[in-house]
Amino acid sequence: MLTHRKLNSCRTLSRAGLLLIGLAFLAASAAGVEAQRLWTEQAARQPAVPTLQQLNDALLDLTEQVLPAIISLQVRGDEGAAPDLPRNHPPVPDPSTPITGSGFIIKANGLAITNQHVVQDKEDIHVRLFDGTQARAKVLGRDTIGDMALLQIETETPLPVVPLGDSDALKVGEFVVAIGSPFGFEHSVTFGMISGKRRNFLRSSVVGGYLQTDASINTGNSGGPLLNMRGEVVGVNTATIRRGVMGFAIPINAVKASLTQLHDYGHVKRAYLGVRIDPLDRDMIIRLGLESPRGAYIHEVLKGQPAQQAGLAIGDIIVGFDGREVNSPFDLQTAVAASPIGKKVRIEFLRQQERQTVELALGEMPEN
Repeated sequence: MLTHRKLNSCRTLSRAGLLLIGLAFLAASAAGVEAQRLWTEQAARQPAVPTLQQLNDALLDLTEQVLPAIISLQVRGDEGAAPDLPRNHPPVPDPSTPITGSGFIIKANGLAITNQHVVQDKEDIHVRLFDGTQARAKVLGRDTIGDMALLQIETETPLPVVPLGDSDALKVGEFVVAIGSPFGFEHSVTFGMISGKRRNFLRSSVVGGYLQTDASINTGNSGGPLLNMRGEVVGVNTATIRRGVMGFAIPINAVKASLTQLHDYGHVKRAYLGVRIDPLDRDMIIRLGLESPRGAYIHEVLKGQPAQQAGLAIGDIIVGFDGREVNSPFDLQTAVAASPIGKKVRIEFLRQQERQTVELALGEMPEN
C-alpha cells in the first residue's frame, strides 16, 4: 500500500516527466518546422550594403520629388487618320482610340512639354496628374521638325514643377531615370544610364544629336522626362528601337533653345543654308584626290537660297563653318540649326582640292 508521502512523490515525478516530454516535443516540432522551411530569413535589422542603400534612398527621394510634376496625356485622334511620326519611330496605338503619351510641367501656371508626335494637330487633349486629377490642355506651340510641343494645362491652382538641367554637362555612364506611361501604365519609373551622346538618329541635326539610354523606354513614354540624379530634366524621351532595348531622348538644351519661340510665336524658326549634302565615302576620296573623309559634300544647291547667292556649287566640300571644323554633314547641320537667322557666317570649302572662303547671311528654313 502506498503511503501519503510516497503518493505525493510519484505525482511530483509524473509532473516532471510530463514537463520533459513536453519540452522535447516542442524542440522536435521547432526542428521539424526549420527543416521544412524552404527559404532563409535575415534578422529584421540586418543592415544593407551602405553604398547600395544610399543609391536606393536617393532614387526614392528623386522619384517622390518629381512624380507630381509628370503628366499622362490622352489625345483622341480622327477615325482612320495615320499618326505623323518621325521616321523609324515605333508604332503607336490605333488613332481611333485615345493615344497615351507623357509630359512634364515646367511652370506652376500649367506650362508643360511633350512631343509633337504625341499631340499632332489635335485639340482634344486630356491630362491626368499624379494625384489622379484630370484637366484639359491646349497646344501653345508646335515644332514639327524638332518634335516638340508646348502645352497650357487649364488650372486654377499652382501645379508642381520639375526643374530643367544642362544636357551638355552629361557624361556617358551617368545614371538617369525615365518616367512616363509605357503602354498606358501611367507614371512608370525606369532606371539606367547615359549610353551615348550626339547620336545620329531621326532628325538628330536639328537637336544636336540624341541622348541614348538603356533606361527602358517604350510606346507611351514619348514626351516624358529623362532625369539626372539631381532630379533635373536632361532630355525628353522620344523614340526607342529593338523593343525598348535602346531609348533616345532630345537633349533638354535643344528644347530650352526653342521654348521662347514656341511660347511667343507658336512655332520655331531656324536658320538655313540651302544645300543638300552627303558624307564623303572611300570612292569619293579617291576620285576627288582627298587625303581624308573630312567634310560635307554638296550634291545640290537650292535656287535662291544663301548658298547659291554666295557662289557655292555642286561638288564643293564644306570643311569649316564660322570658325568651327566640319568633319561630317552632321557637324554642318548642327551648326547651322544652332545659329540665328540672318547671321553672317564664314564658310570654308574645298573646290578642286583648293581651299576657299566665302561669307553669307543665313536664311530661314522653309516649313517643308
